[in-house]
Amino acid sequence: MDAIMKARPNSKIRVVLLACAFAVPLSAGFEARAEKRVALVVGNNAYESVPKLERAVNDAKAVSSALEIMGFQVHLATDLGRRDFIRQLSAFLDRVEPGDFAFLYYAGHGIEIRGTNYILPTDLPPVDQGQESLLTGEAVPIDKILSDLQDRGARVTIFVLDACRDNPFRAGATRTVGGARGLAMGTPPEGVFLLYSAGVGQSALDRLSDSDFDPNSVFTRVFLKEIQKKDRSLVDVAKSIQVAVRNLSQTVSHTQVPAYYDQIIGQVYLASDGIAPAKRDQDEAVAKNKLPQPPTVTQTPSQQQPAIRPAFNNRAFSEYLGRQSQLVRAAHKWATPNAVAMCDRLASYGLDVPDSRAPRVELKDINIKEAAPACIAAILQAPATPRLRAQLARALLRSPSKADGVYALDILLDLARDGYPAGMWQIAIAHLNGVVVKADASAAASWFRRAADKGLGAAMSDLAYLYENGIGVLKDQAEAARWFERAAASGNPGGMRNYALVLDQGEGVDRDARQAAEYLLTAFRMGSDSARKSLFELNATWHADTKSEVQKLLGDFGLYRGRTDGEFDTETFTALNALQSSNPVFNGRNE
Repeated sequence: MDAIMKARPNSKIRVVLLACAFAVPLSAGFEARAEKRVALVVGNNAYESVPKLERAVNDAKAVSSALEIMGFQVHLATDLGRRDFIRQLSAFLDRVEPGDFAFLYYAGHGIEIRGTNYILPTDLPPVDQGQESLLTGEAVPIDKILSDLQDRGARVTIFVLDACRDNPFRAGATRTVGGARGLAMGTPPEGVFLLYSAGVGQSALDRLSDSDFDPNSVFTRVFLKEIQKKDRSLVDVAKSIQVAVRNLSQTVSHTQVPAYYDQIIGQVYLASDGIAPAKRDQDEAVAKNKLPQPPTVTQTPSQQQPAIRPAFNNRAFSEYLGRQSQLVRAAHKWATPNAVAMCDRLASYGLDVPDSRAPRVELKDINIKEAAPACIAAILQAPATPRLRAQLARALLRSPSKADGVYALDILLDLARDGYPAGMWQIAIAHLNGVVVKADASAAASWFRRAADKGLGAAMSDLAYLYENGIGVLKDQAEAARWFERAAASGNPGGMRNYALVLDQGEGVDRDARQAAEYLLTAFRMGSDSARKSLFELNATWHADTKSEVQKLLGDFGLYRGRTDGEFDTETFTALNALQSSNPVFNGRNE
């Protein structure tokens, strides 16, 4: 595997090396265009066949007012059936022009089915066991909304989902339709910032208690405060929301950690008086992290200047291509409509690359003679898709040629400059393991943090590992637990399994058998090899109460009616296999 995996007690720690970088001057292209800020805000309370909600409409109205103050042209819609939702969405898409700033907010019911997230309209018909196709046909897939926005050419898209509630179709003694609670991991395309009200497998609270009379949900009340703070980047806002919502939810013994995924180049400022962060502060950050910052994109309603649009920097790839005439010739036979899919199949990072659409290829299985020309052909077809350059760099690092390795690292540096978190993450691994550059654990920690701040779960999990073991940073079990928790909330399967172990052992946090079981099962559903091994081969190393909760959760899915004493038997293993086949999140993928 390419990332660091938290070891179980007395097990061997596995670390696989990949990439690193050299500091070179930053160059980027820009195109000018005046932009407009448009927003669609939806809140659904009045469901017909699933439990009604109380605060979703209030949340939508409050968010609509806040966005109007920040200069957005807002359209507010509430209690939408499927046809009305499609109409409102279509009208919104018609308003979005190339270069615009698009904002979507949805409060209401959502559900995850086999790794795909859906918004539920209010007129959704009753759905029984075995009718998942009816549900997916009537619900609205979130990926389709994002894809349509990308087709409209929005420069920046922010999508906020306060829809991570308990599954409204959750069954008792029969099998549950969809996941038990929450939504699946989001993997947005370039130019999209995705913010969920709760992490993967978590449910979002409408209120803290029956005596909580705040008109807004726990997430939205925090969200409204944070987005109106001036001169704070969107990432800083999301991190503050995470902390505040987590702290509020824990006052009622509930865990809710909002997850975000940042695929935007530069920094976006929702509320600002037009003043960007001081250049001196930026220079200090550059000196500390040894990397030029990408161009800052400052969004302010008061500014009437044309917006700037950073272009992806393909300098290193172009230089490599100019010296590889033989590979260019070899790439011609791969220049088919399936070139991108072939590159993914032959060299994919899998879940570690946010926009990956293919299972991971093991490093030992990469065929450099096939993967390199296939990825070159794919990049030439889609030069603005950074994932493909990441795949090429990964393949080149398997080459016996030292020059190929140098080019691979240079390509990764370009990706990091573009703000691509997987590039930053691989640079961190290189510094940790001494690939091309001298091993430097402190630099590795800095790079892991930068990728983690962009929402990359693998980097969060690896940073947690460093804190847990005092590698490049001061040893801090509480900080390790915090980053493992964030990795789990982001949907990283390895992070989920790791945080489950933290909760089971009580390392830096209070023991919580129920949460440990939930994260372990979710990681298992996501195809995590380490989670499967924990359940099937190493379950004796886990506490009995955690295993008991696993059995109870299997019962919640309607897959298990056996004993719940924590002793795994044939019936338990049969239920586990049934869970993965009937309710997978990412079938065939591992961490």
